[in-house]
Amino acid sequence: MKKWISTLLIVLGAALIAYQFLPEFLIKRQVEKGASVVEEITEEQIRENNEREAEYDFAAIEDVSATNAVAGVRQFKNENVIGLLTIDDLGIDLPILKGVSDANLMAGAGTMVPDIRMGEGNFPLASHYMKDPSLLFGNLLNAEPGMQVRITDKINVYEYEIYETLLVPETALYMLDHERADERGKPIISLMTCYYTSKNGKRFFALGELVDSYPYRQKTVD
Repeated sequence: MKKWISTLLIVLGAALIAYQFLPEFLIKRQVEKGASVVEEITEEQIRENNEREAEYDFAAIEDVSATNAVAGVRQFKNENVIGLLTIDDLGIDLPILKGVSDANLMAGAGTMVPDIRMGEGNFPLASHYMKDPSLLFGNLLNAEPGMQVRITDKINVYEYEIYETLLVPETALYMLDHERADERGKPIISLMTCYYTSKNGKRFFALGELVDSYPYRQKTVD
């Protein structure tokens, strides 16, 4: 009997440890899946994906857990992929997906408002904060002015340079307005993630201004 109980406790302990690391495992798989879609997708398909309706349900977004990570895997749609985001200095290399949903934010960076275009106005993207800096926007809190941000729709590459980082209340929706680009005098990109957790009511932004754009070539984003 004691031996059976000991075995059961060992199995339960192993299961708890595996459960703890399940979200990271699933998210890594999702990012890899999204990246493979970006590699294979054509510019025509990206145009079509950009024309699709998307979900923008901020209230439904929660901190990463095993439960919503599993749900995100099931709900992921290739049709949401519209580009690629790269920040070499932070090791960030993520698919860009249209819309805000748990499925999108666990596979890459989601566009935060509809009807936006790369290289124009304010281009806001969001992704989950992760303790592992190699996943999603886990390393975005280390962004600094001068770092280069690149996005592409496989037609053109748009290079931005980070000029400011901000910590704002979660209610600061003005951060998504196109007027912020007008105030800067240049198109901007606004990268957002939770400040460690969504429960503290704070959001972290890294802001970049457009410094260059040129036709897409694979080597420019590898």
